[in-house]
Formats: sequence, structure tokens, C-alpha cells
Amino acid sequence: MTQPIPLEGGQSTLFDRIGAPTLQALLWDFYGRVCHPNIGPVFEGRIGPFPGAGWPLHLARIEGFWRSVTRGPGAYRGQPGQAHLGLGIRPEHFDRWLALWEATLRDHLPPPEADALLDTARRMRPTLERFAVRGEAPAGPRTWAGKEAAQEN
Repeated sequence: MTQPIPLEGGQSTLFDRIGAPTLQALLWDFYGRVCHPNIGPVFEGRIGPFPGAGWPLHLARIEGFWRSVTRGPGAYRGQPGQAHLGLGIRPEHFDRWLALWEATLRDHLPPPEADALLDTARRMRPTLERFAVRGEAPAGPRTWAGKEAAQEN
């Protein structure tokens, strides 16, 4: 399970600073951007055409993940690595995913919050890429949110 992003100054959680409506808008905007010729077919092959089909359920799960990472309410219990197995994803898909994630974050969030979520996504990439590209789970603990997290096997 992922570990939450550490708090800065102890005043509030990152989720509190972002807020549920902003997180939801950010995720819908981001996945709308993802569904283009470069990586859209990867998602549409599994979830269906955006914004219908399985997208509302997928985005609810993704929101649960980001709520957990940002210390928000919710109880995400998924296995992100396992979910990326067998999708036909290549390293260049991750490059594009991160570029779109960064652009979306910059459009929706102030720099400290955008930087925190971007940094988390960059730390997640090697683990997700091992699952998606090579079909293997990494050995040992991983760090996604600044602390060691238990392996998902």
C-alpha cells in the first residue's frame, strides 16, 4: 500500500489543501487529455471510450488512490502495479503520461501542491513500469510518497 505524502508544517493534509472538487476536476481533465492517439488506445482498450463506459468507476478508483496518497478520507485497497500488467505499455507511454500529468497539475493547482503530486508520480513510475513493460514485480520495498511502502505481491 502506498504511503501518504508527508505534511509540510503540520497544518493540514495535502488533500485538505487540494480539496475533493479540485481533485475530481483534475482527474477528469487529465484522463480526457490521456485519451488521444499516443496513449488513449491503451486506456480505451481496457476501460472503453472516454468519458463513458467504465470511466466513472475507473476515476472513482483513481480518486481513492490519490485521496489515500494525499492523506484524504477514503480507503484505497487496490494494487496499482498489478493493474498495469498486460496493457502493452512501453516506456514512451510513461513519458507522455508524466508530461500530461504535469501539465494538468499546473493548470489546476498552486505550485507546492502540483510539485508534490508530480514528485509522487515520478517516484511511482519505476514500479509501475516494471509491472507494465516487463511484467515483473520489483524486489524489496518501494518509495512513492517519501517513505518506504510495502510491496504489493
